[in-house]
Amino acid sequence: METVGLAEQVRDYLLEGLTSGRLKPGDRINEAELARMLGISRNPIREAISGLAQRGFLVAAPRRGHFMRVFTPDDVDDVFSFRICVEGFALRQAMPRMTKGDVDGFVGLVDRMIEAARTGRLSELRQADMALHRRICELSGNRQTVRAHEGIDTEVQMLVAFVDLDQETPMAAALSHQPIVEAIAAGDVERAVAAIERHSRQTWARVLEVYGDSGLAAAAGRAVRLAGEAGPATPGRRSASQAIVQGKITS
Repeated sequence: METVGLAEQVRDYLLEGLTSGRLKPGDRINEAELARMLGISRNPIREAISGLAQRGFLVAAPRRGHFMRVFTPDDVDDVFSFRICVEGFALRQAMPRMTKGDVDGFVGLVDRMIEAARTGRLSELRQADMALHRRICELSGNRQTVRAHEGIDTEVQMLVAFVDLDQETPMAAALSHQPIVEAIAAGDVERAVAAIERHSRQTWARVLEVYGDSGLAAAAGRAVRLAGEAGPATPGRRSASQAIVQGKITS
């Protein structure tokens, strides 16, 4: 049981690194270094890595280890187009069921985002952003909708984390949710669906722009080729354990 608990903590620790942007596309997960930094054995680390690889967040290369996934432009299109479908469907199901308390909860989440942006608490801003989108799906009352959203939520956060903050200030990111909540508060389903689609399409466009500007699309092609090759790790490659903040996992 202890190993399972540690594996879950390692998984959450790596996922936070993936979605915060501390881990970059193509970063290698160095098991030995990660075990040394976290002060635990390799078994829970291997279990966590295996689980993340099965979910598609990490990619295994023969005799090279595991690397953070590099998304292709097609991957970006797939994730955001599906997100638009899921969240639009969720809104149509959720809004007739919403109470005043539910609407007040959305207003509170946007207020939290604005305050977090104003004070530079970017982690809190990101958490409130995730909570707003997740809550829409939860209020749909449809378990399949919730599962579908959970299936792409981490990928969305990984992609958003790659977007240079110069492309959108924290305050702009917070305020971009206001039209969604205003439409929800007005009870206008079609306006709410249009607002959340516009919000996702704007993020989608920024991610694709950053991919082109930073050469990540070319890096994706190289990663695909490397996955089928054997050989030593690329010299100078920053490992994932070097990219994350040093800390300890508690047993």
